[in-house]
Amino acid sequence: MVKKQKSTRGRLIRGIAKLPAALLDNSFFKTEVGKLLKGSPGIYALYRREKLYYVGLSKDLKSRIKHHLEDRHKGKWDAFQVFKISKVHYLKDLETLILQVASPPGNRQTGRLPKKQRQALERPFKAALKKMQRETKSIRRTIKFRKA
Repeated sequence: MVKKQKSTRGRLIRGIAKLPAALLDNSFFKTEVGKLLKGSPGIYALYRREKLYYVGLSKDLKSRIKHHLEDRHKGKWDAFQVFKISKVHYLKDLETLILQVASPPGNRQTGRLPKKQRQALERPFKAALKKMQRETKSIRRTIKFRKA
Protein backbone atom coordinates (compact mmCIF):
# COMPACT_ATOMS: atom_id res chain seq x y z
CA MET A 1 0.00 0.00 0.00
CA VAL A 2 1.28 3.46 -0.96
CA LYS A 3 1.59 5.84 1.97
CA LYS A 4 -0.04 9.22 1.35
CA GLN A 5 2.33 12.19 1.75
CA LYS A 6 1.42 14.87 4.27
CA SER A 7 0.49 18.19 2.75
CA THR A 8 2.81 21.14 3.34
CA ARG A 9 -0.09 23.54 2.83
CA GLY A 10 -0.43 26.01 5.68
CA ARG A 11 3.10 25.70 7.02
CA LEU A 12 4.21 29.12 5.87
CA ILE A 13 0.97 31.13 5.91
CA ARG A 14 -0.67 31.06 9.33
CA GLY A 15 -3.69 33.21 8.61
CA ILE A 16 -5.26 35.56 6.09
CA ALA A 17 -7.82 38.32 6.58
CA LYS A 18 -9.08 41.15 4.38
CA LEU A 19 -10.76 43.91 6.33
CA PRO A 20 -12.08 47.42 5.71
CA ALA A 21 -9.91 50.21 7.13
CA ALA A 22 -13.04 51.63 8.80
CA LEU A 23 -12.82 48.79 11.35
CA LEU A 24 -9.80 50.55 12.80
CA ASP A 25 -12.01 53.53 13.70
CA ASN A 26 -14.23 51.30 15.86
CA SER A 27 -12.74 50.89 19.36
CA PHE A 28 -13.98 47.29 19.80
CA PHE A 29 -12.66 46.03 16.45
CA LYS A 30 -9.48 48.06 16.78
CA THR A 31 -8.76 46.21 20.03
CA GLU A 32 -9.61 42.82 18.50
CA VAL A 33 -7.49 43.42 15.40
CA GLY A 34 -4.68 44.54 17.70
CA LYS A 35 -4.88 41.34 19.76
CA LEU A 36 -4.79 39.17 16.64
CA LEU A 37 -1.94 40.96 14.90
CA LYS A 38 0.32 42.32 17.68
CA GLY A 39 3.81 40.86 17.33
CA SER A 40 2.78 38.79 14.32
CA PRO A 41 5.14 38.81 11.34
CA GLY A 42 3.72 38.87 7.85
CA ILE A 43 2.95 40.52 4.57
CA TYR A 44 0.19 43.08 4.26
CA ALA A 45 -1.57 44.73 1.35
CA LEU A 46 -3.41 48.04 1.29
CA TYR A 47 -6.29 48.46 -1.15
CA ARG A 48 -8.01 51.47 -2.65
CA ARG A 49 -11.46 50.72 -4.09
CA GLU A 50 -10.72 47.00 -4.40
CA LYS A 51 -7.45 47.63 -6.29
CA LEU A 52 -4.08 46.81 -4.81
CA TYR A 53 -2.38 50.02 -3.73
CA TYR A 54 0.59 49.02 -1.57
CA VAL A 55 2.37 45.88 -0.32
CA GLY A 56 4.68 45.68 2.67
CA LEU A 57 6.19 43.40 5.25
CA SER A 58 6.43 43.67 8.99
CA LYS A 59 7.54 41.76 12.05
CA ASP A 60 4.57 43.37 13.84
CA LEU A 61 1.54 43.68 11.56
CA LYS A 62 -0.51 45.63 14.10
CA SER A 63 1.95 48.48 14.47
CA ARG A 64 2.68 48.65 10.75
CA ILE A 65 -0.97 48.90 9.73
CA LYS A 66 -1.51 51.52 12.45
CA HIS A 67 1.51 53.47 11.17
CA HIS A 68 0.00 53.62 7.67
CA LEU A 69 -3.01 55.46 9.08
CA GLU A 70 -0.72 58.47 9.71
CA ASP A 71 2.13 58.29 7.15
CA ARG A 72 2.28 59.24 3.45
CA HIS A 73 -0.38 56.59 2.70
CA LYS A 74 -2.96 58.20 5.00
CA GLY A 75 -6.32 58.45 3.25
CA LYS A 76 -5.07 56.58 0.18
CA TRP A 77 -6.41 53.16 1.19
CA ASP A 78 -9.74 51.86 2.40
CA ALA A 79 -9.09 48.17 3.08
CA PHE A 80 -6.20 45.98 4.09
CA GLN A 81 -5.28 42.33 3.89
CA VAL A 82 -2.84 40.59 6.20
CA PHE A 83 -0.99 37.32 5.76
CA LYS A 84 0.50 36.04 9.01
CA ILE A 85 3.73 34.21 8.18
CA SER A 86 5.36 31.54 10.34
CA LYS A 87 8.88 31.81 8.89
CA VAL A 88 10.14 35.36 9.44
CA HIS A 89 13.28 34.81 7.37
CA TYR A 90 11.11 34.40 4.22
CA LEU A 91 9.36 37.78 4.60
CA LYS A 92 11.67 39.83 2.36
CA ASP A 93 11.65 37.22 -0.43
CA LEU A 94 7.85 37.01 -0.30
CA GLU A 95 7.52 40.79 -0.44
CA THR A 96 9.94 40.96 -3.39
CA LEU A 97 7.99 38.28 -5.24
CA ILE A 98 4.69 40.11 -4.73
CA LEU A 99 6.16 43.49 -5.72
CA GLN A 100 7.73 42.06 -8.88
CA VAL A 101 4.44 40.47 -9.94
CA ALA A 102 1.92 43.12 -8.88
CA SER A 103 3.80 46.46 -9.06
CA PRO A 104 1.41 48.35 -6.74
CA PRO A 105 1.32 52.11 -7.41
CA GLY A 106 1.95 53.06 -3.76
CA ASN A 107 5.28 51.23 -3.53
CA ARG A 108 8.46 53.13 -4.29
CA GLN A 109 10.66 50.04 -4.10
CA THR A 110 10.18 47.02 -6.33
CA GLY A 111 12.04 44.53 -4.18
CA ARG A 112 15.59 43.50 -4.95
CA LEU A 113 17.35 40.18 -5.17
CA PRO A 114 21.09 39.60 -4.91
CA LYS A 115 22.82 39.65 -8.31
CA LYS A 116 23.42 35.89 -8.14
CA GLN A 117 19.67 35.15 -7.97
CA ARG A 118 18.81 37.73 -10.64
CA GLN A 119 21.27 36.14 -13.05
CA ALA A 120 20.44 32.52 -12.19
CA LEU A 121 17.88 32.28 -14.99
CA GLU A 122 19.09 35.13 -17.20
CA ARG A 123 22.46 33.54 -18.03
CA PRO A 124 21.06 30.30 -19.51
CA PHE A 125 18.51 32.27 -21.58
CA LYS A 126 21.20 34.64 -22.88
CA ALA A 127 23.42 31.66 -23.76
CA ALA A 128 20.54 29.98 -25.61
CA LEU A 129 19.85 33.23 -27.49
CA LYS A 130 23.50 33.52 -28.58
CA LYS A 131 23.46 29.88 -29.73
CA MET A 132 20.28 30.50 -31.74
CA GLN A 133 21.81 33.62 -33.32
CA ARG A 134 24.95 31.67 -34.35
CA GLU A 135 22.84 28.91 -35.89
CA THR A 136 20.63 31.45 -37.68
CA LYS A 137 23.71 33.19 -39.07
CA SER A 138 25.06 29.88 -40.32
CA ILE A 139 21.75 29.06 -42.02
CA ARG A 140 21.65 32.51 -43.67
CA ARG A 141 25.16 32.01 -45.08
CA THR A 142 24.13 28.65 -46.47
CA ILE A 143 20.99 30.07 -48.09
CA LYS A 144 22.95 32.98 -49.66
CA PHE A 145 25.57 30.59 -50.99
CA ARG A 146 22.96 28.37 -52.69
CA LYS A 147 21.23 31.35 -54.33
CA ALA A 148 24.40 32.52 -56.07
